[in-house]
Amino acid sequence: MFKKFYEKYAPEEQEVIVLVRNCLGAGYNSGFWEMTAISLGMVFCDTGKVKIQEGRLKWPVTEKEKNKGKAWKKFKKGQICRIKVRKLLDDQAPAHMDPEKFNCWCVTKILKSKASCPQLEAVLEEYSRPVVIEDKILGTLTLNRELNIFETSLWWNKEEISLMLEIDSEKRSSWDAVFTAAKAMVMGQESWETAMRAFAARELTELANDWLEDDDENQESAGITEESFSKRITLSELSIGSGGSFTAYYNDDDMFWGHAVQVCGSLEEGPTTADIVG
Repeated sequence: MFKKFYEKYAPEEQEVIVLVRNCLGAGYNSGFWEMTAISLGMVFCDTGKVKIQEGRLKWPVTEKEKNKGKAWKKFKKGQICRIKVRKLLDDQAPAHMDPEKFNCWCVTKILKSKASCPQLEAVLEEYSRPVVIEDKILGTLTLNRELNIFETSLWWNKEEISLMLEIDSEKRSSWDAVFTAAKAMVMGQESWETAMRAFAARELTELANDWLEDDDENQESAGITEESFSKRITLSELSIGSGGSFTAYYNDDDMFWGHAVQVCGSLEEGPTTADIVG
């Protein structure tokens, strides 16, 4: 059953001690499920080489194993264990990513579910330490390492919203650009709010009226205009990435039966797309 899975990996087994960040999830793959856990570092037992880098651990399970939940308990958050692995073949890595950076291994055997390793214990201690940044404009930002975002809440157009800054948690030199973009949007929030609302209204008012016609309880209601659409939506979340890209999520005031209105764009181009999500 799992032959197709193992063919993607080198035949040589290597014994390693690995630090597990967490179990990420499962993906269906031609008759079986492929489980994925994220690792934060490995020590290769035959050479003593230490590789502190985020990676992927994968293993196949049956539908029955996945549904019973057994597959999800193979590794625990923060676990340091001794296992046997096989490396993903270079030509099996995603086309847009360097195989070494993708750093993917399949797990063939767990030798010790709990292992001692000073190097990886130090990595776990550093990883577990909270990272909090105080900023006069953005407020108190807390790093969520698993999602690679800084999180905070702030006042925007007289409403409290969630702000998320997408970063590479392992590359601190990249943080400044994202923080600079976030400050520019927050400081210019009045013009940004006007632009995003107007853009969403132009793109989605016609669709909102289509949904209104399908709502049996509101067939007698007056139609939705771009002006009324713009006034009804309220910003709840704003996510800002590197290069000044952003995604804003608005509450829809039930125009789309509880779905969120999503507006995407960049500091350079302004709003560029608007959709309903969720």
